[in-house]
Amino acid sequence: MSFPALDAATRHFTNGAPRSFAVSPSGSTVFFLRTASAADKVLHLWAIDVDDEGATERLVVDVSALLADAGEIPEAERQRRERMRESAVGITAFSLDSSGSLVTFALAGTLYVADTVGEAPARRLGTDEGVIDPRLDPTGARVAYVQGNELRVIEVATAAVTVVRAVDEGMTIGLANYVAAEELDRYRGHWWSPDGQSLAYEVADNQALETIYIFDPKTPTVAPSSRQYPKAGTANPRLELGFWHVDGSATTAAVDFATYDYLVTVSWPTAEGLLITLMTRDHRDQVVGLVNATSGAFAELWRAHDDVFLEWTSGLPTFTPDNRLLVAYVDHTVDTYRVAVVANGVATPFTPAQLQIAAVVGVTDDALLVVADQDATTVVSARVGFDGTVEIAGSPHSVTRALDGTPGGLIVSALMEMDTVETTFVVHQSGREPLPIPSNAQTPLDATPPVKPVVQLLTAGPDELAVAVLFPTSRDASTRGLPIIMAPYGGPHFRLVVGAGRAFAQEQYLADQGFCVVVADGRGTGGRGPAWDRSIRDRLGSLPVIDQVAALDAVVAAFGDLVDPTRVGVRGWSFGGYLAARCVLERPDRFHAAIAGAPVTDFAWYDTGYTERYLGHPDVDTAGYRDADLLKFAPNLERPLLFIHGYNDDNVLFAHTQLLSDALLAAGKPHRVIGLSGVTHMPTDPVVAEHLTNIQLAFFRETLA
Repeated sequence: MSFPALDAATRHFTNGAPRSFAVSPSGSTVFFLRTASAADKVLHLWAIDVDDEGATERLVVDVSALLADAGEIPEAERQRRERMRESAVGITAFSLDSSGSLVTFALAGTLYVADTVGEAPARRLGTDEGVIDPRLDPTGARVAYVQGNELRVIEVATAAVTVVRAVDEGMTIGLANYVAAEELDRYRGHWWSPDGQSLAYEVADNQALETIYIFDPKTPTVAPSSRQYPKAGTANPRLELGFWHVDGSATTAAVDFATYDYLVTVSWPTAEGLLITLMTRDHRDQVVGLVNATSGAFAELWRAHDDVFLEWTSGLPTFTPDNRLLVAYVDHTVDTYRVAVVANGVATPFTPAQLQIAAVVGVTDDALLVVADQDATTVVSARVGFDGTVEIAGSPHSVTRALDGTPGGLIVSALMEMDTVETTFVVHQSGREPLPIPSNAQTPLDATPPVKPVVQLLTAGPDELAVAVLFPTSRDASTRGLPIIMAPYGGPHFRLVVGAGRAFAQEQYLADQGFCVVVADGRGTGGRGPAWDRSIRDRLGSLPVIDQVAALDAVVAAFGDLVDPTRVGVRGWSFGGYLAARCVLERPDRFHAAIAGAPVTDFAWYDTGYTERYLGHPDVDTAGYRDADLLKFAPNLERPLLFIHGYNDDNVLFAHTQLLSDALLAAGKPHRVIGLSGVTHMPTDPVVAEHLTNIQLAFFRETLA
């Protein structure tokens, strides 16, 4: 198979790799999902039992034994997966009880439970169809799930079903609302108490939101589907937090959702109550507190303010085993994202300065297990003691990411290096050699990318932008004048230049077709600290272009006549698509052709949770929206510009491409548009994805000739 075909068929070389790890509380078993091979698309549930002799792998649930077609899912579940960028089929999520001996999951909307020990097959539980996001209570007695507009609980022993609550059309219950899932990294909407006697749930009333319609022109006989969409400056969902108790009683939480639009984090780590983080619509104020499940009373534990915006850290807030509150702390004094202990409402940070904490995956009696950014391209796992001591796992220009951990100190990690395209997954235990977790994506003929990225790292400009440069592996001393393809994302909090060869597999393939490919992370792209991230505020459009020019200048200065600065293309997707289009519209003197995939073109038509964080409210902060708007540049187009966009995209609506295309047409500016029928924000069909790579390559061969 060609590289584009193999890349598409293996979901960017992830088929066959283990994922979605969960360690049993005892630390003796690691559960995970994995396809049976690199060619298989169906995720099955596996386990590795760890003992003094080593590790033994076993298949817990074979999806093919339960279901002939695992690809049919309810529409609400499809939308949930779209928010998570989930394109796999089979078991894409699972829930364990507190002992790790029982697991539940949904397949094609059907609810199943399975014993994780022994050889008893998984069994269907109940008769409901359209089951979404089933969650076992910690005791293993009940499963909560969403079905239609209802949150339900089913008894594992008897299959007796209780309707916890039903809501009206235009509302959701037990699911994360759109903004939470798309922009706040919260994908759950219901949570069991530690004793399994109470269930907390979110209700989102979307009836005041604007209605958008998704229409695929290939099927004109099918009525458009509708969504309630929180467009910047318009209404957000009205939230409610409720409790259902096994004894049949119910409680409504006394949470001030009139002040705090966003329910950012939710967990139930203690019998004291539900631990939540609330945030105001302008992203500048947060409050962390406990909600009493019986009375519904909210007790504030800590509050934070930032003059620009606040964020959150995965795994926080939480409690230590001795009940100390840990929170994410933005320390502007040392420009570091840290973890702090809160006492009497005062936060005292203890993780080191300049170690940017990205996630907390475990808490022991004396330390945190964290993922952290050590520098612009290096991600490390670390054990950070409450006394400030640090043990780091990782090396320069690499990615060592802890995925799960236990109070006993067992850690599951993914290891990536710049000089390899492979990812190694291991189980770490104190005092023992790491135990590898087998990956079916490691076979060269199956899913290891048939390229070997050779990445040269540069720093560009006074802001020391991280830049990766790739040349054809066949180049020799006679190679001169290579056209350049810039391949940025460039948007807030998402960097591409990391120490993992696999991250550059597609870029190396493009380079091998006769190009110099440049990947540059501009200011705001994450991993460098609070000041870096906040520099993008109100400069969402102009700053990324400035930084791409700086990266281009650095490459030209470093490599001289090996590259041709008069033939520069730029391509990107989502924010990267926006940036690609803006580069040729605003700086045609430096960029000579662009491919804009699913681009935002007018941020007034993007969602509240993202847009208002960086640009403010459009009725108040009008200057930032004017600066970011691409439509005003339409009369400037003098370079080839290709749009690629899915008609069914409910994140960046196809209207974005159509609005700019109409403006270009009105200005008499030729351009090209490829509309993808049946495609949402990211193309997942292997045939479509393969041909899109070839089309983009042909476009640059033509326009940069």
